Amino acid sequence: MDSNEESYEKTFLPNPYIVRPRTLLRSPLYPIKENRDIYIKDGSLTGLDYLSNIRNYLWNRETKRFCARDGLEWAKLGCCYFIYLFTLGILFSALVIVYMLLLDKKTPRRLGNDSAIAFDNGINPGLGFRPQLHMDRSLLKWRSSRKVGHESTGELIENILEWGKIHTVKDQFHQQMIDCAAIPRHLLINYFRQGLSCIFLVTDVKPGPNPCTKPKSFGYHKGRPCIAIKINRIFGWIPEPYQSKEEVPIEIRHLWQPVMKNFILIKCFGQYPTDEDLVHEVDHISILGNKAIGGIPTYFYPFLNQPGYRQPYIWAQFIKIESNVLLNIVCRAYARNIRQSTDIEDMTGAVHFELFFE
Repeated sequence: MDSNEESYEKTFLPNPYIVRPRTLLRSPLYPIKENRDIYIKDGSLTGLDYLSNIRNYLWNRETKRFCARDGLEWAKLGCCYFIYLFTLGILFSALVIVYMLLLDKKTPRRLGNDSAIAFDNGINPGLGFRPQLHMDRSLLKWRSSRKVGHESTGELIENILEWGKIHTVKDQFHQQMIDCAAIPRHLLINYFRQGLSCIFLVTDVKPGPNPCTKPKSFGYHKGRPCIAIKINRIFGWIPEPYQSKEEVPIEIRHLWQPVMKNFILIKCFGQYPTDEDLVHEVDHISILGNKAIGGIPTYFYPFLNQPGYRQPYIWAQFIKIESNVLLNIVCRAYARNIRQSTDIEDMTGAVHFELFFE
């Protein structure tokens, strides 16, 4: 031990003190001149020494330091961090404001094959269905004898009415809607860019008697459920319907007619052969007017984020299905730019749900 160490060890023994082994005495982290509350000890530290170190580090009664800093040092540190974080927050807020000013709130920055929803082969619209009690579940289960409560017809009917009420009222956007059926296609796009959209009401699905209505309980009381099938909206997507029978997929080729040249076709069927045997009859109720297959006119597209846009849909009514049997149903949309997969499990351009009727 040199004279400095001996003098330090004999002279400065404050209480409380921090115990350090002699091996760390010359460490630059613990210089002798600054750590006057350090007591040098030969050998290893005991458990009590460690507890004493922790206690005195958290609060030293002699130096009035908390975590090795006095009040002034903590104030300086707090001011430093406050200025740093405040400046960082101002910079971040300024960048967000600039980004929001440059962002078009109506038109996505990336469209078509460059959009985030594009697949390897480009964008492909999906389908949705209603009623759907839970967005993460595809099972529709009900008892025809139960009017209200869980797994009741009333529960499903209420879900349909809640989703479809926008198609039943003339809201503040109704004056911005036009009858697109009689307007040439090349003129419609200009109306859409002005914020106008095609009018679509519940009565437009099928003029005249319609079995899929609230007075008829959408068929659920009689075990003839009506399912609304819709095409998900994609900004700027324009459908390309089939123009000849030869290019129509073989599963619906026998149903194709020249009048379908301006329609996106939709058909529902059992997913597996056993389901096909149990789903005896399906009526498709749509503007197309063909029970064997549904259709949505192409004049509803493209969707350009118009205010009050009403999404067109069709009804698929399952006229005769087996009760107490789980049925797997698939509904597919057909057009030249809607890709279809030969894999029965692939839901590209399709939607899947299950029916269980008691």
